Amino acid sequence: MMMHTLFAAAVLALGGDAPEVKIPDLYIGGEAFTVELTFHGGEAGIEVPCWELGPAAFEVNGKPLGDRSSDATIALPKGAELSLSFDLSGALPKEGSFELAVTGGEPRTIDPLKAAPADLDFMSMTPEQLKHYRVLLHTNQGDMLVEFLPDVAPNHVRNFLDLCQSGFYVGTLFHRVSPSFMIQGGCPKTKTDDRGAWGTGRGPRMLDAEFNDTKHVRGILSMARGPSPNSASSQFFIMSADSLFLDHKYSAFGRLVSGYDTLDKIAAAKGQKRRDGTVKPTSPQRIERTIILEWTPSADSETK
Repeated sequence: MMMHTLFAAAVLALGGDAPEVKIPDLYIGGEAFTVELTFHGGEAGIEVPCWELGPAAFEVNGKPLGDRSSDATIALPKGAELSLSFDLSGALPKEGSFELAVTGGEPRTIDPLKAAPADLDFMSMTPEQLKHYRVLLHTNQGDMLVEFLPDVAPNHVRNFLDLCQSGFYVGTLFHRVSPSFMIQGGCPKTKTDDRGAWGTGRGPRMLDAEFNDTKHVRGILSMARGPSPNSASSQFFIMSADSLFLDHKYSAFGRLVSGYDTLDKIAAAKGQKRRDGTVKPTSPQRIERTIILEWTPSADSETK
């Protein structure tokens, strides 16, 4: 997952700069939540309390995650650097918001996400039921969290959730990208080295068009298709810029909730330029995992 970087006060690290802290942007209850601490010796060196080199350096709702009673320290020489990482998931609440802080730093509110059961039948769900799920696309460039629009494109939502649940998208690449247009992925043939076949693959079913009034603005999730309006299958795209000429020609069925930095990284990938101005990336822009999350829609989300 993407990591959020901050600097802590580190009140007990004597001399030198405060440690650099990296905390994941998202936490799925019960899954790994790996944080990183990097101490810098600075221009004169520092003494670091040993308890700051582990989970005790962090607080949840104001309570340390370990024993801080020891007076032992280690010396970090001038110009030296010490980096540590550890998984805090065993000490974090799996449900309900909480505040996480590093020694002396400002607390950050964390809202745990909950993974959905693995045996759900999305293809038989009503639009109202589909509203209770989101998907986290975990890529090698970071995470993108998407929510869906089942009121206007229920079959596209069902299809996408079903493919995510089956692992269909794992290992596929975003094979067509542009910072001024969109990023396109979901082709199973991108799992091969046959770059000429990228973009020609399909999934287990074809979908009838569900064109709707959703504007193809930045962050919208929509379905790719061939010349026929009813030829969408598995390939999808996420808008990196507004492209309203796509409206009523492609079936928009979701939108990004978070992960715009990841979207922009993928969109800016370098590679072979195509005739339409998009790029076939040279380096893999890969979906590594798709995680379906349970979600309770709020009144605000209903009115988006």
